[in-house]
Amino acid sequence: MNDERKLGFFKLYFKNFRAMLLTNLFFAVPFILAAALVYFAAGLLHQTSNLWFMGTAIIIIYPFLSGVTQVTKEIVKTQGSNFKVFQTYKKGLKNNFLYFALYGVIIYAAAVISYYSIVTYYKMAAQSWLFYIPLFITILIALAILFISFSLPILTVTLELKLRYYFKNAALMAIGELPMNFYVMITTAALISGCLSVPVMTGNLVVGLIVLGVALFLILPTGISYCSMYRLYPKLEDIFDIKDKENDKSFPIMPVAVPTDENGEPIKGDSASDGEYVFAGGKMIKKSQAQAVEYIDESD
Repeated sequence: MNDERKLGFFKLYFKNFRAMLLTNLFFAVPFILAAALVYFAAGLLHQTSNLWFMGTAIIIIYPFLSGVTQVTKEIVKTQGSNFKVFQTYKKGLKNNFLYFALYGVIIYAAAVISYYSIVTYYKMAAQSWLFYIPLFITILIALAILFISFSLPILTVTLELKLRYYFKNAALMAIGELPMNFYVMITTAALISGCLSVPVMTGNLVVGLIVLGVALFLILPTGISYCSMYRLYPKLEDIFDIKDKENDKSFPIMPVAVPTDENGEPIKGDSASDGEYVFAGGKMIKKSQAQAVEYIDESD
């Protein structure tokens, strides 16, 4: 992102509303198919009243959020300038589909376990105050998982790391960017609450449900992703020292000369013990250190 003042939250959103609308339409196709599939399966298994069974649709559609995340990242990074929506969405799917498929399973399982743990400890706390201790710990863990889910998709579409490093860095950002994570949580909750309150505000259930359906398909997917991307991506830039380059956004690791003495021999000691030096992300570091992080090629 350029050093000049970035556009405000709402100004950038409405400037790129068309791009977000198109992205939501792309995402609506797998969303509708997944919802129909799960609803059909729930009918066969007599589970239509089981919200957690119906929620398994999240596992199916979560991989397609990789495309949504890629688009919102491009909007925040470039301030909505010079990018093609469909190609960007497709690139997100191509590069990150399997990662997001795994995230969907993990996040769904974590949500189910957290919910039932909190409910169980809450009921047990009515009998003994000691159960408030595990209840409090469980709530903290649930919040940590939620905050990790904010930064994990952003890390995945921005950096090329080993899987464990995505989770490690997401966990670090969950703690290190705690105030910003709370801000994202409140903003996201306000957006969802606003959409869910539409049927009540309209005074007409049918009209309200129609408006809610439109909001669900055309606003929420990119809206939720944008809330976290706008606040956390600039933090990610600072942490990993990501700088835009006008013509080269791939940040290749370029080999440079190893320091030598006056006789042309490599300098001994810590400065040369890890092999040749490389130039990565604007810094000269040892090759062994550079292997941990490699930036994704942003070119089409």
